[in-house]
Amino acid sequence: MKKSFGKSVFVGLSILAVCAMFLALQPTPTKFRVGTFDSRAIAIAYARSALFAPVMKDLKDKYEKAKTEKNEKAIKELEAEGILMHLQGFSIGSVADILKKVKDNLPKAAQEAGVDIIVSKWEVAYKNPSIEIVDVTSHLVKLFNPDEQTLKIIEGLSKQPPISLLEALQIKEG
Repeated sequence: MKKSFGKSVFVGLSILAVCAMFLALQPTPTKFRVGTFDSRAIAIAYARSALFAPVMKDLKDKYEKAKTEKNEKAIKELEAEGILMHLQGFSIGSVADILKKVKDNLPKAAQEAGVDIIVSKWEVAYKNPSIEIVDVTSHLVKLFNPDEQTLKIIEGLSKQPPISLLEALQIKEG
């Protein structure tokens, strides 16, 4: 009996040693890196880009046509789009619709910035201390090929907090 007990202990300790060696050889986990961006900068970069010019022309044409035809429903819908653009550019309105236009380039931007995920900085309600936050605004702005004037506008914008959604709605409506 004693021999089999000693053999079992030896086998058990050997298994534990192998497991300990395996765990010791595992790479240390890296921090999870979250890329955040200022949605206002994205809205402005898009609004001043070649991508937006035909969209704006189409919106203006539709608005003029709706006014000419006195189509109140279309006028209200187009004005709502204008309010959304205002919220995106000056408040914390979501720019998910804008980022869809460059979605194929987002993985490359994330890789360049070394982040695992990209979210609006206005939507981070809590962050575990083990998570690293990285500002990727400039990486995303680049996707819209901004000119120097656009970059200056965005730089100035970054020095100001966004206006509240309520204030933005009151400005647009009032």
